[in-house]
Amino acid sequence: MNVRQALLLLTTVLCAGCTREKAGSASASAYTSDNGSEVEAPRLIPAIQNQLNLMASGVQPTDPENLTAYKNLAGDVVNSMAADLHRAGLADSGDFRALKDSVMHDLGGGAEGESKLDHSKLNEHIGRMRRLISMYQQAMKSAGDHQ
Repeated sequence: MNVRQALLLLTTVLCAGCTREKAGSASASAYTSDNGSEVEAPRLIPAIQNQLNLMASGVQPTDPENLTAYKNLAGDVVNSMAADLHRAGLADSGDFRALKDSVMHDLGGGAEGESKLDHSKLNEHIGRMRRLISMYQQAMKSAGDHQ
């Protein structure tokens, strides 16, 4: 297969994937809100959990580049979880916001620049991030149970 054929095949596959209609959500899944729109965080959570596991085991290097990539992923996950909870109509008692703020503070705040994660507090951050994910999952499951 030459380059032109490969590009044509790739373009065809991408176009087919992009034009495919989204299937409607007919279930009361914990991963859909009550208006049927899909939630964002569940597709990101496995990646962040993998990173947390690697960091906890010491396998994932915690150099500035990797931490910055992790910070960006964590920010996406945290923002997606907050948006999902809002779309599902779940009121925040303040616990989720406080933990979310702590997680982002661990990483040096907003999305700009490198992560400032203190290596001596890495395990504390990992625990906070895992609790935040668990809090989100429990809230979404509860929302699904009440639909």
